[in-house]
Amino acid sequence: MQIAQCQGRMFVIFLFLCIQTALCAVCNVTIISRDDWGARAPNDHDHLHTPVTVALIHHTDRDHCTTKAACIQELQDMQNFHMNNQSHSDIMYNFMIGEDGNVYEGRGWSTVGGHMPYWNIVSLGIAVMGNFQRGPPNSAALGALQELLVCLVENHKLTPDYKLYGHRDVGHTNCPGNSFYDVIKTWSHYDTGKPVLPTKTPTRF
Repeated sequence: MQIAQCQGRMFVIFLFLCIQTALCAVCNVTIISRDDWGARAPNDHDHLHTPVTVALIHHTDRDHCTTKAACIQELQDMQNFHMNNQSHSDIMYNFMIGEDGNVYEGRGWSTVGGHMPYWNIVSLGIAVMGNFQRGPPNSAALGALQELLVCLVENHKLTPDYKLYGHRDVGHTNCPGNSFYDVIKTWSHYDTGKPVLPTKTPTRF
């Protein structure tokens, strides 16, 4: 009886934690937390009301990285640049992906990003580290991105019918690079229609 009661209590605690975090579904990709890559604390943050309806894909237009150590160094440099030189409250993206095949937590699951004015409050900004104008990300990065999108849907951070856009679809930029853009245009959630500018009030970033 005591064992059954203990198991029952443990299940209730597990269920409570799942409800609290809304991250019960197992992700088939390695996600490196902010603590694990040594992120600075943000200067400010705004809560993102999820699930959102848009996944907005970027490249960082900076150095490529193919090892965890190199990606961590690049993330730290990028966060310092975003915060110190561009006056962002944190690194701009919700998630970054390295060509080591890892996903790195940026602003994360439930914080408004700083990757695109107006769109920040209705989207998750995901960037692959590097410049992909003349060649696409490697298979490790592309696979990690696809698995992350599945994970975000299963954890109710993206709606099942979400729309996928490249940064250039909603702004005047070459991002995420011609070669990377050609890849994501073939994915099932890519929306070929003209994006409709969100009408909500933009938040700080």
